[in-house]
Amino acid sequence: MVQLADIERVAPGVAYLSPDEHEALHRFSLLWTLFEAQMLESNASAKKISEKVQSVETEIIRGGWFAEHLDYFSDRYVDGSNTNQRFENLYLRNNDNPDLVRAVLTGENLEPTSQLIGCLIIVYRFRNNFFHGIKWAYGLQDQLDNFKNSASLLGKFLEKVPNDI
Repeated sequence: MVQLADIERVAPGVAYLSPDEHEALHRFSLLWTLFEAQMLESNASAKKISEKVQSVETEIIRGGWFAEHLDYFSDRYVDGSNTNQRFENLYLRNNDNPDLVRAVLTGENLEPTSQLIGCLIIVYRFRNNFFHGIKWAYGLQDQLDNFKNSASLLGKFLEKVPNDI
């Protein structure tokens, strides 16, 4: 069995993570894997996320069940009425629909389907940045709430949306 000291040798800083941070990373990893397999046919992309959310019945999306996550992301990535450096550090690519995500976060787009798409694209970027190493560049500092909010949103989505859509 791999021990924490073994992981620390190849992933410096992991030993300094708190138990809460370890738990959040585990929960996020598990829920992302389920979300991608069940909802995105094991092939995640912003386009697939958009298609999936657009296929969901409107009444499932309405009701405010993801409002706290939208508020969290807006508070994190918007200063005043403009996106900030943290937003730039998501490394949204053109195919990640950055204009939609920006409009959702700044409150220019209040349409619930777009809001959910925007939130899930942010979670997708966390996934890419985490699984592909960008987050390791600064030791996962300042990421606990990101992973907690992302895991919570994924869990709610998996509970609310049938996986046969």
